[in-house]
Amino acid sequence: MHKTWLHTFALSLLFGGIIAKLRSAIENHVPVGYQDESGFHLGVKQTQDRWPAIW
Repeated sequence: MHKTWLHTFALSLLFGGIIAKLRSAIENHVPVGYQDESGFHLGVKQTQDRWPAIW
């Protein structure tokens, strides 16, 4: 009886761990922000619109 399911499971755990490490490395080193005419700014761009616009 072949145990290919065991090898498949082990490889999926290995690749899952590698992907998790890559994702955490990217999230820790890539800044979140926006770019406009004056350059790059960290954070989320604030809109000038008031909510709700109907009132």
